[in-house]
Amino acid sequence: MKRILKDSLIGMLCGIAGNYMIALIASYVLKLGYFMPYPAAMPESVGGELNAVLFTMLSCAALGIGIGLAYGFASTRTMKPLKRILCAVLSIAIAVIPALLVANRIP
Repeated sequence: MKRILKDSLIGMLCGIAGNYMIALIASYVLKLGYFMPYPAAMPESVGGELNAVLFTMLSCAALGIGIGLAYGFASTRTMKPLKRILCAVLSIAIAVIPALLVANRIP
């Protein structure tokens, strides 16, 4: 249990860091001249820039937690193989829901 919690915490941190690294690289490649951690139309639909950053960060954290949980379940040797695969697939499926919510908020 401790290992699965550790993997999910590491996944959450990696999800947040990945979000900001992708936003930084995209802002640089597109030559925007400023850092934009969310899509341009998102603040209008969520009620402000701070809400857009928070919403994007939490959805990437949830996605990272799901991936970390999937890794934790897949690498656990105490479960049967089918149960490990099922837990890993379900944790990723549950983690994709916040990402879909963010995609639906962007007009």
